[in-house]
Amino acid sequence: MLLEFGARNFYSFKEGFEVSMRLGDSCPNKISKGKSYANVLAIKGANASGKTNVLKVFWFLKYFILDSFNQKPSEDLFFDSFFNNSKPTDIYIIFLDNKIEYRYELKITTKKILSETLYRKDKRDTKIIERKNNKIIFRIDEFRTLDIMKLRDNASLVSTANQYAIDEIKIIYNLFEKFVSNVLPLGRDNYFFGKDETSKFYFNNQRVFQFVKNILAISDTGIKDISIEKDKNMITKEITYYPLFHYDINAKNNFLLFENQSSGIQALFLQLGLYKTVLDIGGVLILDEFDINLHPDLLPMLIDFFDDEEKNPNNAQLIFTTHHTDIMDKLGKYRVVLVNKEDNESYLYRLDEIQGDILRNDRSIVQKYKEGKIGGKPRLMI
Repeated sequence: MLLEFGARNFYSFKEGFEVSMRLGDSCPNKISKGKSYANVLAIKGANASGKTNVLKVFWFLKYFILDSFNQKPSEDLFFDSFFNNSKPTDIYIIFLDNKIEYRYELKITTKKILSETLYRKDKRDTKIIERKNNKIIFRIDEFRTLDIMKLRDNASLVSTANQYAIDEIKIIYNLFEKFVSNVLPLGRDNYFFGKDETSKFYFNNQRVFQFVKNILAISDTGIKDISIEKDKNMITKEITYYPLFHYDINAKNNFLLFENQSSGIQALFLQLGLYKTVLDIGGVLILDEFDINLHPDLLPMLIDFFDDEEKNPNNAQLIFTTHHTDIMDKLGKYRVVLVNKEDNESYLYRLDEIQGDILRNDRSIVQKYKEGKIGGKPRLMI
């Protein structure tokens, strides 16, 4: 369960940002449902404000934690500081596992890791591992097996431990395996949800595929059924998979190809399997422009997958950027972050951090947003 994350000197955030999924005592029960954290968070702001850069933290940490050992020792770390300055970048993340909080802190440049520190909090915060440059300078006895490792400038302690088959620190590795994102270092990955790969996945995961078909059927698409067909190349022997969308026309079965579908149906077909997968594993789904090509009336349904306790028994979380405004009233001020930019530097705040009573739980947020009273809107220079 993700609780907080943040970074400093990271892409467009020079002074940094902190984002919290925690819900305080002032949060109404209809939103918190008795929980101390949120399962859904929306990030909103003008074009080029830095919304996607917030989500790049997850891409970087997943690559760094899981795969950094696999790159060449001479390779740089894959991220940008603020306008590529040479000062260190700081990143942190806090998560909850089995009622224990873990805080992971990282200080890096593109050339090397300066420090990694892991804290654990049960009744109080306790530092359990600390790395400086390529040496572990502190660890509690529980992690003495880490002493056998040879650390490297561009490989995380966790990724290195995984190569050494050291299980004591596996909890962090496992967390990031459950992070699913459509964000890459250069922004949103338009080809992340490919038709061929998605079709093959559905063919081999019928339970997930049935979920996708059920949602498309109730979304007023006219689709009666979907089948996944196989095609074998007689020369290369390669098997490809593709969907057929079935319709009942004059009591006869007709079908259309994926390419004949609207952009909205294509988007749902490609994405819904990831929603189901993340819900099943209790992971975190991170989507840049999650509403692109989708009708606004469908968005509350997608959010409710994570917001409804019956649909989300494993406490999966959804974090997304959006340009859709009305979604703010559904989520409320405790689950919406606005991103702004001044002099090419990004900054952000959760709406409940705004001082005064301009935003109240019994009033619409959208109206105040449209009036330009809470930020996050483009300023047109005309």
